[in-house]
Amino acid sequence: MDILWKNRLQEYCQKRKISLPTYRIKNQSGPGHMLEFQVEVKVSNQWYVGDESCVTKKEAEHSAAKNAWESLMGRSVYSVETSESSQVSTTVNASEEHLDPVPSDSKISEFKLMNHLPNEYAYIEQFIDAKVKEHGGRIRKIVPLRTPGQYKFEIAGPYRFCENVQRNHRKNQIYFLVHPKEKTYFQKCHDPECYGFRSVLKNIAEEQKKTLIGCSKNHSTDRCSRCKILLTSKNRSECERCDEMFCGKCTRECELCCDAIHCERCFESCFDCHDS
Repeated sequence: MDILWKNRLQEYCQKRKISLPTYRIKNQSGPGHMLEFQVEVKVSNQWYVGDESCVTKKEAEHSAAKNAWESLMGRSVYSVETSESSQVSTTVNASEEHLDPVPSDSKISEFKLMNHLPNEYAYIEQFIDAKVKEHGGRIRKIVPLRTPGQYKFEIAGPYRFCENVQRNHRKNQIYFLVHPKEKTYFQKCHDPECYGFRSVLKNIAEEQKKTLIGCSKNHSTDRCSRCKILLTSKNRSECERCDEMFCGKCTRECELCCDAIHCERCFESCFDCHDS
């Protein structure tokens, strides 16, 4: 993660002479070799929960620290105060100016249940779901916004492609703002590097046509470019240097490029480039 959020949060507490942050695991799921974590952090008797599906405990702690720090600095991340023994805490990222006012405590349960589009727009939800699932992602939650008919789709998992930097973010997630009635959407992300960025407005009907045409013309990404095995949403990985698709075994992280994903060929070329 580009910013050490745990350090920032600890400095915040030290400067204000309050108790240092306390972290605990909120959720842990998945098989033993592919565990996913969600952590929450306590600051001044309030619990702030991090993103789901973090692949390491360290990443999960940084995620929780980020949400806590942004909330404490007035960046409108909502938190629910809980007792010491309670395991329930909720966050709603409200950095967008169009977000609904945070619901009162009496409406929290109702708010949490708003996780799908209305039935007449189910096909649009399916479009977004298919778009991110193709690269191993999933819709984490759908939140109605203040702008009538607009929704925020929080995305979890490996799908982190940001149109601002034209690559996957290593850690921070992206999200979509969708207007089902107008059949449009655009992309934003939580990475500090892209704060304030929004992609061009896209038409869902046109995107669906492009997807169908692309599938009929080109099936080259169905197999790994190196070993030629069939690719699935779970083993598919894109080289961030040559943009070709590979299986997970034929890619590796390049420390010289801030842990960017490279295929074997690009990794060796990159190493030679940095070494020269």
